Amino acid sequence: MIKILDKFDSIIFDLDGTLIDSFEAINDAFDEVFSRFQGRTITFQESNSYVGVPLEGLLGELFGKENQDEAIEVFRNKYKEVCFEKTSLIGGVKELLIYFKKKGKSLNVATNKTGSISRKLLEHLEIGNLFDYVFGVYDGLPGKPSPEMIQKIVEKTNISLSSTILVGDSPIDIMTAKNAGIRIFSVASGNHSYEELQSFNPDFISMSISGLMPNGNNK
Repeated sequence: MIKILDKFDSIIFDLDGTLIDSFEAINDAFDEVFSRFQGRTITFQESNSYVGVPLEGLLGELFGKENQDEAIEVFRNKYKEVCFEKTSLIGGVKELLIYFKKKGKSLNVATNKTGSISRKLLEHLEIGNLFDYVFGVYDGLPGKPSPEMIQKIVEKTNISLSSTILVGDSPIDIMTAKNAGIRIFSVASGNHSYEELQSFNPDFISMSISGLMPNGNNK
């Protein structure tokens, strides 16, 4: 599988569920919001189903437009409180990034997480220096599946669409890549199964991010 990625000059990664495991921190943040507005806690299964969805539309839908701004503030304040302690790299990620960096690839991130906190997390996890560009929401760009983050990275790197690929763990990433006109490599390392991702017809698919390494386990 790594031979596939070797064909591309720019590799754009999703963040949550692709490079990092921040599900516990995200669950804590959703738990705080649900406790505030619905007086109940939330299960991991329920909170995980929301991962990767832009907060603006999601929280407005869940708690009403009139509560959207307050709900976002509650979520982000709690997430900032716990994210550094409760976020870790997914196994094999650092080795994979170093491998491609040494091969001269442009490595980038497009995430529906807030851009500023994403960059701080990557620095905290000691991989921030491996990326050329990291874009998220509140960087003046709409969230995925809008193609605008991808388009901005293509513009910044000056690497063509045909030489750019997105690696992500969700159907939203597949839709984003298709909207942007680039290839998509899906990894079943997050909340979505191999079979579910395959039903969205990605260009390539692997069971895990570690499966992209030489001698990794691919399905």
